[in-house]
Amino acid sequence: MSSITTMATKRSRRSQNNAEDLPENFDGNEQDVSHTDVSAAAAPGGESNDEDDGERSGDNPVRFMRQRNRAVAEREASRLARPDAPLGSMMLGHASKAKSAVMSTPFGQLMGRKASTKREDNISQEWCGPFSVARQMIAAREEARRLREEQQDLENNKEHHPLDEAMEIVNLEMQRKENPSMNWVSRHKREDGSTTTNYYAKRRKRFHRQRDLMGGSSRVPSLFQLCINLLVENFDCIESLGVVDHSIRRALCETLVARGKMNGAAFDVLAEMGVETLELVDCAQVTQDQFCDSLRVLLPSGLRAILLKHCGRCFGSQAVNVIASIDRENMELFAISLGGAYLLKDSDMAALIESTSRTLSSLDLTACPLLSEQFCNAIGNQYSSSIEDPPNAPLLELSIEDVPLTKEVMLSLGAASDALRNLKSLKLKTMENVDDEVVSIILGSITGGEIEGIDLSNNPSLTDETLSSIRRCNFNGNLRALLLSGLKNLTAIGIEAFFTPIPNFPAPPILRKLDLSQCSYDEINDTVLTLAATSSSFKRASANAIEEETVLHNAGKLASEVSYTGGLVHLNVSGSSISDKSMEILAATSSYSLEELDISFCPNVSDKGLGYLVSKVKPQLSKIFMWGCAQITEEFLDGHDRIEDGGLEIIGVWMKKSGVRSLR
Repeated sequence: MSSITTMATKRSRRSQNNAEDLPENFDGNEQDVSHTDVSAAAAPGGESNDEDDGERSGDNPVRFMRQRNRAVAEREASRLARPDAPLGSMMLGHASKAKSAVMSTPFGQLMGRKASTKREDNISQEWCGPFSVARQMIAAREEARRLREEQQDLENNKEHHPLDEAMEIVNLEMQRKENPSMNWVSRHKREDGSTTTNYYAKRRKRFHRQRDLMGGSSRVPSLFQLCINLLVENFDCIESLGVVDHSIRRALCETLVARGKMNGAAFDVLAEMGVETLELVDCAQVTQDQFCDSLRVLLPSGLRAILLKHCGRCFGSQAVNVIASIDRENMELFAISLGGAYLLKDSDMAALIESTSRTLSSLDLTACPLLSEQFCNAIGNQYSSSIEDPPNAPLLELSIEDVPLTKEVMLSLGAASDALRNLKSLKLKTMENVDDEVVSIILGSITGGEIEGIDLSNNPSLTDETLSSIRRCNFNGNLRALLLSGLKNLTAIGIEAFFTPIPNFPAPPILRKLDLSQCSYDEINDTVLTLAATSSSFKRASANAIEEETVLHNAGKLASEVSYTGGLVHLNVSGSSISDKSMEILAATSSYSLEELDISFCPNVSDKGLGYLVSKVKPQLSKIFMWGCAQITEEFLDGHDRIEDGGLEIIGVWMKKSGVRSLR
């Protein structure tokens, strides 16, 4: 007891000495809480309201700590619970923020007096703690309720005419007449026999039904698939496949790659003598020497097509030398497709074109980083009309994807000669230097008028001027496939003009495949899709005579003008602003042709629009992609007219385990 009394006495004397040393104008923010008399808490200036408080605090250390903690709590509470009060006015002199270890602001710093003044003007623009945030939310809710009540009072006090309800009914009937999708009723509502209320249970039931209809795990595999699986499981024992169709060899190759059994021995079996098409979906395990040995055997025996993916390891200078060494008179190679040939040099590609140009008509190159000027010059020289003895085969298909060609090199490809005059298919995809001028020059060199497919996807520099070049190139009206995915600079006005009949200008194309995905959201709208669908579906004789008002506002009148042999077959408008109006137009113009539809990330398409489309389109519609369409509910998913039909696959709603295709 004596030692405790002695310590308390010393602490009391020390606190009294510290209080005597304080200056008269001392500011509480500069005091040390651990050495300050608790009596200073009553007066920020340092004067004590209780003369005996220092002695009592010295006699009771527990009370001293309680008062100190209380001061800190009062200081923090003033900031959190009362954001409208100036921060400095509620701070106790002895509870110094700079010397306290308690920091409750996000970055451990105190907001100054200037920020406190701003808080009085606009509380919602600064961090002020959970209590203040709650007060702001309550105030905002009260304000919203007040505005809602005022609006309701205005509506209640508004004068009503006796015929207002009748006019609303008439307007609704007119809307239903102009928009037939509003009349669609889901089978889910018509039958209403579902007893399950759990949302997840409904989704699971829907998925299992879809899997069973599409042929899920419970279905007996086909005889073809059983044979393929048996061959792959015992492929090590197979010496020769004999005379089998190319489709069977491709299926075997895909299954071998999927199971990790595609090696050198399997390649020797697939590339045996007598095959006309050498197609490998993955050549990563094939060496260059092994591939060259196969070419020496296959080319003289009638190899007509080389289709390779991931061929960087096996296709290089050595393979080109083997092909060039074959006599041109014995060469029957008409198609070459190379993907990922990172060893293929520019000079080697030029030599390959020169040695095969007599029969080569299709050239497809993807991700070949070493190609440049010599490659383009070889195309211009070998396929020019000036070569007559012996004449080379016309170049019909040219596909270049992700190849770093410069703008000058690509301009020379179209301007140097007429090598591209007979092209039927052109693909310039993901090319950094492709712009409107390059497309105009290349399409302008296609003078034969036989162009059927154009793919200019993922070229960000292209604008509406490219659409004009495509329209001029299609002067014979043979264009059937147009892929313009990812062209952000296209505008709605430009696309509308592209699909609109214009005097003294080639007619709009009659497309079967159209891809306008990932373009600007607002530019791909109902008007654009309406014009595209109608120009692709109308009989050419009546396409120019149809009135624009009929096309845009009365889908029902289009049926008599639609050609049943025409219409869109594959349509991709993902990431666009189309709505139910587009679904009605598709139902009116492409009901006999539409097979695949992609409306992923189209938030304006509703259950009624999609349900109406499915109910009107014939059974050839097999796939609907709808990733990111959270607005589509069970009204369509459980109630469309083909719910019991196994031919319609809806992809992109139900999420499954990794590695398994997702569908609902």
